Amino acid sequence: MAVVINTNVDSLKIQSLLNGSTNQLSTSMQRMSSGLQILSAKDDAAGTVISAKMDVQLNGNKIAQKNVQNANALLSTAEGNLDVIEDNVSRIRDLTLQAKNGTYSNEEIKAMQDEVEQRIAEIDRISKSAEYSSLKLFGGDLGTNGATFQVGSDAGVDNTIKADASLFKSVEFSALTGAKGFDLTKMGSVQYGQNGKAEPTEVDGDTAFDKAIKALDEAINDITNRKSVIGSAGNRMDSALNTLSTQYENLSSAKSIITDADIAAEASNFTQQQILQQVSTSLLAQANQAPSIALSLI
Repeated sequence: MAVVINTNVDSLKIQSLLNGSTNQLSTSMQRMSSGLQILSAKDDAAGTVISAKMDVQLNGNKIAQKNVQNANALLSTAEGNLDVIEDNVSRIRDLTLQAKNGTYSNEEIKAMQDEVEQRIAEIDRISKSAEYSSLKLFGGDLGTNGATFQVGSDAGVDNTIKADASLFKSVEFSALTGAKGFDLTKMGSVQYGQNGKAEPTEVDGDTAFDKAIKALDEAINDITNRKSVIGSAGNRMDSALNTLSTQYENLSSAKSIITDADIAAEASNFTQQQILQQVSTSLLAQANQAPSIALSLI
């Protein structure tokens, strides 16, 4: 090999190798410190695109899980209010049955009516005041349009669950029973039979008490039907939440394969590049001294 001064080929080659080792050493340190194997698009162009799409899906999945939890909370709140209303309607039915019996004086029936009025007032209060956040649960927009819950990370009806408006119709006493007035003192004896005793007024073959009891039964059926639908919807929400959780785990695992650094492999590569860097530095020092041999020829 010729002895030259102007161009030190060995030095240039070693410098190139040293730069490569230094760059790879720096990359390994960044990957180990960040935990990522894709630090920029140039590391893996396809992986960058795929991981970005997965990030969108994962973020959407998180939002969908929160949506399901909020929807469950709304339905549970509605069910809780319906439980209280059902208790009040059932108590009014009990009082109506009690008042129908001919063993109570007018004063005693009046006392029953006083409780009925308080129960009706409470039912109407709940109907008007029941809210989830600032959303009116009975009547209002929900009672007109129902509710559509977004339970998926993508668009389309397959990612929604619809709650019908019938679930959120008004639960005021008059709306449940169709009764404009409910007065036990006026359902009793307003006419007298042949034996001279007071007998219940008959309305279309049924006494006023019978009509009232049937209306109360219909109200209770309405409430229990709503609760049944809410329970079914809640089960579906739980299923949707489980599906979302499984999807999140699978997507996270897939994204990890693409983006997460193998720390053990990077540590091994780091050690290798560190040794190569030290060797290249040592050899570069020797290569830089090679042209000085020419001095011994002069």
